[in-house]
Amino acid sequence: MSPSRREFLRLCGIGALSALPLRVAAQAPAKLDPKDPLAVSLAYVENAATLNPAKEPLFKAGSNCANCILYQKAQEKGGYAPCGAVGGKLVAGPGWCKAWAKGA
Repeated sequence: MSPSRREFLRLCGIGALSALPLRVAAQAPAKLDPKDPLAVSLAYVENAATLNPAKEPLFKAGSNCANCILYQKAQEKGGYAPCGAVGGKLVAGPGWCKAWAKGA
């Protein structure tokens, strides 16, 4: 006896779903481009040592992304980690921006 149309569609549906990957790999966040409008508004630089304290009064000596509370150090790879101030984009550990806040 041949399967009914309903049985056939049910079997095809199960087969189609089993062909789907079980988990979609998450894309890694992009590095924050210092020329990005958000980066410019925050005065982001990839190396805090290049900052001129006279031009950036909020900068404190010794502050950088790696010691900021917004820098997600646990996810750091190759000197870059996601930052909460810029929507999770990757920022350089030795960088700095106006959103810097002392980490624990």
